[in-house]
Amino acid sequence: MAPAERCGRAFFERAVDDVAFDLVGTHLVVRGEVGWRRALIVETEAYGGEDDPASHAFRGPTPRSVIMFGPAGHLYVYRSYGLHWCMNVVTGPTGVATAVLLRAAALEAEDPDGAVTHSTPLRGPGNLTRGLGVTGSDNGVDCCSGAAARVFFERGDTLAPELVGRSRRIGLSKGVERLSRYYLLGNDAVSGPRGTKRPGQDGSTSTS
Repeated sequence: MAPAERCGRAFFERAVDDVAFDLVGTHLVVRGEVGWRRALIVETEAYGGEDDPASHAFRGPTPRSVIMFGPAGHLYVYRSYGLHWCMNVVTGPTGVATAVLLRAAALEAEDPDGAVTHSTPLRGPGNLTRGLGVTGSDNGVDCCSGAAARVFFERGDTLAPELVGRSRRIGLSKGVERLSRYYLLGNDAVSGPRGTKRPGQDGSTSTS
């Protein structure tokens, strides 16, 4: 089975919502102590920088958020409410401070030929990092550093736009009006409303 193409720096240097949309359907690969873990990304959320009140970068660089200010392709990993790790990947030009939160994935098990035999849902940011073995020690990891990268993204098959839903972000008290959550429609690993057809432009989720 031919190796998949990795997402390079240019992939992440684009507008944050474009990256968040295109990450749905890619594979996240993490090197662990006993081999590789590979998961299909099924849900993401885009976070702006100093124009987004829900972003950690809203008030400018802090010791925690400085990694968001660039360069693109690096991980921003932080602990949420002291309970679990949340994994983001930095996007856009250096200094803009945008990032994509990885909300959900399907952890894949493969046979010796590389065919997927079954998958395990990793619903929610905390379950995603736990299932892949990502912790605060991965904060700042460069996903575009070549063969030595511990964490990287592989391009998947290009998804038709009608297969990806879009809605308001989940669990926020600020910036809730932004339609910056993207998810693979109907996939049971998605952590929130998943629908089976594209939502309306008002952010509501339709189901069939």
